[in-house]
Amino acid sequence: MAHQHILATPPSEDAILDSLLEHIRSWNARQPQYIGYGDCNLEAEMPLLLNPREAPFACREPPAVFEAINAQFSAQVHAIFGALRRLEELAETEPDLIRQTDGLQPEIQVGHQSFDIYPKCPHRAYHTSRLTVLDPDRLPLLHRVTKLGVRRGWLQCDGPERGSPHMRPASLRMPLELATRLPNLRELDFPWLWERLPIAFSSQALRRFARVWEGPWRDSRIEFARGVRHVLPLLPPSLVKARIWFWSPHIYGNNTEQKSQMPDLVGTSSFSSSSEFGGKDPVSLGLRHLGRRLEELDARALITPDLFASDRDDDDDGATYHNLPSWPNMRHLKVEFHPCAPDGRWYFSGPRGEDPHADGGFAITREAHYPPIDDLDEDEYDEELHTLWHEEQEEHDDSECEERIWDCRRPDLFRTRPIAERIEPLLLAFASSIRRESMPLLEDAELFSWLAWQPSVERARVYEGSEGAPFLLPDEDDHLWAVQFRWGVRYEAPKGDGKGKITWQVAEGWRPGQEVMRAFEDLVGGDDESVEWKGFEFVNQRSMDDAFF
Repeated sequence: MAHQHILATPPSEDAILDSLLEHIRSWNARQPQYIGYGDCNLEAEMPLLLNPREAPFACREPPAVFEAINAQFSAQVHAIFGALRRLEELAETEPDLIRQTDGLQPEIQVGHQSFDIYPKCPHRAYHTSRLTVLDPDRLPLLHRVTKLGVRRGWLQCDGPERGSPHMRPASLRMPLELATRLPNLRELDFPWLWERLPIAFSSQALRRFARVWEGPWRDSRIEFARGVRHVLPLLPPSLVKARIWFWSPHIYGNNTEQKSQMPDLVGTSSFSSSSEFGGKDPVSLGLRHLGRRLEELDARALITPDLFASDRDDDDDGATYHNLPSWPNMRHLKVEFHPCAPDGRWYFSGPRGEDPHADGGFAITREAHYPPIDDLDEDEYDEELHTLWHEEQEEHDDSECEERIWDCRRPDLFRTRPIAERIEPLLLAFASSIRRESMPLLEDAELFSWLAWQPSVERARVYEGSEGAPFLLPDEDDHLWAVQFRWGVRYEAPKGDGKGKITWQVAEGWRPGQEVMRAFEDLVGGDDESVEWKGFEFVNQRSMDDAFF
């Protein structure tokens, strides 16, 4: 664990327990009396990195430093579980320590990286290596935990709007592994699983510093699918509800641009064999298999139709489910899909059919799409990048220089029109999956995406005065923000002798093809009166319930 650049205090199980007991007894002493403790926020802090002026650390983080930090993170999680186990033991003789009705509902918050002296360039602000918990099968079993949350630390204000600098991502399978140690778990809450998308910084240097390395991005999605496959037999039967949000949108929607080619995150690599997932998207498969166990799923992800299992879908082992419901326990299903599929093809085009890179995402290679790991010498690329960064900083001579660089964007958001040959297979798979023979207990289901219109300066000139383009909403200071709107479809199952209902919220002049229409109408008995077409609600800010918080 020791390293010259790391200042850390070993995690203390005793200190965590003492803090919990102090908080609980203070809580129980309140009036009116509310006995028992349930929610508990437990932060796994990153050790302080020392960057002395006389011996500054390398621009890129050496593997040895990450391994030391990961070891401390893992030790803290073990200490948190140990403290909670001891709290459960104390509650055997002091019942008022834990709320009897709800049990314990811990939330592990992964802290951000901190430095005693911040680096001169932002290379160390963006982390690719993912934290893991070592020896998860040695964690104690916690019998009183009914809900587990895992998220980034609350006290950090740099969210996805800045590309999340100093945030250390965790392995996508780590929260699932923790869940296997909770035999009475009912709910999982993962409001952001650290999936980052490229940010449309105005600064070209920041775009490169904050680059989302495509190789590790794809590998993390593979790890999630493998993790689900590994933990499914170990998850408790009591688990019925999950919120799993992979990426976190900016509430104003102006964080990205949609003309650049995206990576193909489905293609295989040396990290996985071509037959491991049968050419299907790992995250979609992982969510699909997890959904078989749940009554309620709230997912936000880059997905393909592979998410929605039908009666004829094959298991990874080749077993078929011709006579079994796909998701037999599902009651409430909510899926927000990203406008771009994980293979790099977009589900939407511009109003006039603009679809750059229509053939899909670029292939990911070991040579071009993984970060360098040699921290001894800066190569020519890094030297050129550092020079560009200093030049951009010098363009601003006021005290708000850094803030302006980090906050300025050059978005190009124009994809508002569904591409029929891509969106209709997704809609058809969704409609097929929510039939009563597939989900006999389903009460409601929703599939939607958030679209935005904030074209680049060049694109805006093309659309100037056009009636075919969405309008821009000025704020009270006459700034132009992205116009955002929800696009999707919702199904409400019939109750008692009543009828079900389909609510479409799509463009006024757009309708899906006949096969898709029939699939949804069949859900409500072919009754046109049970199908509603709802207009868009244009906003410049997403609801906080749907975005990062």
